[in-house]
Amino acid sequence: MTSTFEDDVDGRIRALVITNQFRNFAGSEIVALEVAEWFAARGDAVTLAANVSGPPIANEVAGFTLTGGVECLTLSDFDVVWCQHDLLSLLPLDAWRALVDRRLPLVALVSLSPFEPYEHVDGLIAEALGAEVFANSPETADEIARRNPSKIDRAAIRVFHNAAPPSFFAPRPAPAKSLRRLLVVSNHVPPELGEALALLAERGVEIGRIGAGTNPHRVTPAEIAAADAVITIGKTAIYALASGTPVYSYDHFGGDGWLTEQNIGANAERNFSGRPACRRLTATALLREIMEGYAAAAMVAPTLTARLPLNALSLDHHLGALRRRAMTRPPGASWSLGWWMMQPAFRAHLESAHWKSVALRRAFAAANSLS
Repeated sequence: MTSTFEDDVDGRIRALVITNQFRNFAGSEIVALEVAEWFAARGDAVTLAANVSGPPIANEVAGFTLTGGVECLTLSDFDVVWCQHDLLSLLPLDAWRALVDRRLPLVALVSLSPFEPYEHVDGLIAEALGAEVFANSPETADEIARRNPSKIDRAAIRVFHNAAPPSFFAPRPAPAKSLRRLLVVSNHVPPELGEALALLAERGVEIGRIGAGTNPHRVTPAEIAAADAVITIGKTAIYALASGTPVYSYDHFGGDGWLTEQNIGANAERNFSGRPACRRLTATALLREIMEGYAAAAMVAPTLTARLPLNALSLDHHLGALRRRAMTRPPGASWSLGWWMMQPAFRAHLESAHWKSVALRRAFAAANSLS
């Protein structure tokens, strides 16, 4: 599969990306970074706002502005907003009042997990803003709809599959006949996998490691291309699939092993996370399955994405369409939000959501030893 989207919209826009934390090379941070970079690459004026930010991932910032003070943002200063972690609920009531009679941006409310508390999508806020809702997997989309009956229609939720930037879609050479170079990308390698990797190294397989505690840095297309196969879950699985690299799905949830024509649909349904089967193997069983299954996995890897919806893994496809909708959004004041703001129940909901968001931010700071 190749990324074929061509941006045919003239002009530049003001884009805002909001996420709770922007410190480590982890899932939500990488999504926020890639979205900000995508808009910046088109010449757009981009701001990335986070409650917590710092190195190492903050060192990747180039071509856009990184800021804090999420609760001080003014949405009407932007044309499109990509909001992770339900952080619009952090805005105080006065900030919502100030939006009335101003032009609203196109808002995308984004959820990256079906169970993490910070990945909640507020259905009332979505309705009041006329927001679009994005999910990283069908499983997450199902959960968003379940939690927001009559507020968010499941059919309207846009599944973007943790899509990959264009640089990961370069075709790779024919796969090696035997496994020689294995790349492991994980922030939480389970003990049995660590033991299996040691056994693989004893058999002459070169093991590359990226992740917390070993070699934390941003995964590059060159690193994917240099490997015969990748052991990972989540977003890095998308990177590998984009280039036709064999993927062995296994991490702290366990996993289904080599991605095949038979299991790729079920794995895509759950963001290649290793759930729901959560299959666990011993180190020796992992060793045997990795070695014995490589050749078959390498043979089908270049065509696996054909089993997924067209352009499902392309960040160009999803953000290009979002940008076009933002640019062609009719001008006008936020009269609809004005109606919502006249409703006492909605104002009470905003107050409640605000203090809940404040409490979540404090809990996150305490759990991560932040001042």
